[in-house]
Amino acid sequence: MSLDLYLEADKGLTVPILGHALENAGALEVFSVNGALVAHLISGLTLTANRELTDVAIYAEDRKGMDFRVAMRCSVRIKGPEPECHSSMEDLDKIAKSIARACSSLFLVTFQFQELLYWRDATGLHRP
Repeated sequence: MSLDLYLEADKGLTVPILGHALENAGALEVFSVNGALVAHLISGLTLTANRELTDVAIYAEDRKGMDFRVAMRCSVRIKGPEPECHSSMEDLDKIAKSIARACSSLFLVTFQFQELLYWRDATGLHRP
């Protein structure tokens, strides 16, 4: 079983900032492959950020009133089962907090663009 989550961010989140934030969140490895940034975490979570983005529209259904041009869209795949004592959702929490500390980017993290899990607006990082 796997779950697909998405992170949509404005131009404040760059590839170098994301790479640093992922390392600070505990990524086992962060590397580039075929023009994409890829990170693996011990829980089994994998984040992939494509460097080429042609559609700047926000796909998330719940935008929390935000309207920004998407400059980075990442797919986050959670594959189970998780290793004992490790949680993909805890890793996702670490990633969201690490990005929020690293830059002032506006961003949304959703489950299949439908259920909002995190959002960062002008007042800070939030969860429902």
